[in-house]
Amino acid sequence: MSQPWPQQPDGGYGQQPQQPGGYGQPNPYGQPQQPYGYPPQQGYGYPPGQPQPYGYPAPPPGLRSQNNAGLAILAAFAAAIIMGILYGYLYNAMFDDEEGEFLQLTYVSLVIGAVVAIGPAFLAKGNWGVYVLAAALGLAAAIFGELYGTSLWASENYFTGYTDPYTGTQVEELSGIEVLFQEFESVWDFWEYGNEAVDYFLLALAPVGALVVCLVAQGRRKH
Repeated sequence: MSQPWPQQPDGGYGQQPQQPGGYGQPNPYGQPQQPYGYPPQQGYGYPPGQPQPYGYPAPPPGLRSQNNAGLAILAAFAAAIIMGILYGYLYNAMFDDEEGEFLQLTYVSLVIGAVVAIGPAFLAKGNWGVYVLAAALGLAAAIFGELYGTSLWASENYFTGYTDPYTGTQVEELSGIEVLFQEFESVWDFWEYGNEAVDYFLLALAPVGALVVCLVAQGRRKH
């Protein structure tokens, strides 16, 4: 009894079997083709997450703020110098002749620290190293302002180029900044002698103000 011809798979006699992949032909470059509608695979030879030719992945989050850390530090130093000088003139003007001492403004140190921290707060968000530096610079600016104000007062009242009537010696005329650097020990002793516990507490508000500004800016970024 004659046997029927065996049927060829998918299409009859003489046709090649359909290849997996949807188009019937293998990819000559070693990567199977994707059926229509599927997302393309990574390029051959490049693992996921690595830069592809002619298409680099976006920088990771936070890289921009880290790259601006140097600019944030420069801004903090500049603000500390400016605020220290301005506070020096204000501190000099607050000298009370009747009491013979400098009057304290309650929240001026808080403002100084906040201004110094503006640059780090917005240019280096999330960088705690820069935040701590800003707090330290805020405190340094407040102390420098009081020392500079004391030097300005000494320059206006003692180092004016007059002749001492008791000793007959000529007192050299010095500016405030010259008094600060040439007579620093005397300026420091005079400033420290007039300070009380509350004065040091007010100075401590400078780093507090700096950290508050940094934390507020970081919290706004999360929202």
